[in-house]
Amino acid sequence: MSWKEQLDKAIETVKEAAESDKARDIAARAKASASSLMAKVKEGAVGAAEAFLEANRDPSSLELHYLNAHLVVLSPSGGLAVTRPDAGSLVIADGHGNGLVINAAADPAFVVEQIGTVAQVSGNTFDLGPEDGENLVLTKF
Repeated sequence: MSWKEQLDKAIETVKEAAESDKARDIAARAKASASSLMAKVKEGAVGAAEAFLEANRDPSSLELHYLNAHLVVLSPSGGLAVTRPDAGSLVIADGHGNGLVINAAADPAFVVEQIGTVAQVSGNTFDLGPEDGENLVLTKF
């Protein structure tokens, strides 16, 4: 089997996995968790702290440590992308023109820019896109 055939087979396997019932179930749980956490964050500072702890326990969340930044991204199945355009910075984008630019090299790290429609729900919680609680990013610097 040539490398191209192997690559095509691997791509087809990934597509099948992404469309599986288990993947759909994980995505549904991630969206439900994000909505629940958004409600807690809106309740106030104690709710935000509880939301951060709960997000760290949620197996469907994406936890990222890079330099001085600690991020928890909920609903990673919603098309979110985390990139490092240059040393020391991170960009979290939803693919619809909304995102956060984070200076992870600074001590403490901080959000440099909010792009598009980003709702800052609390000091450390951001919702990308419409305030639907689906693309939630919690930061801890």
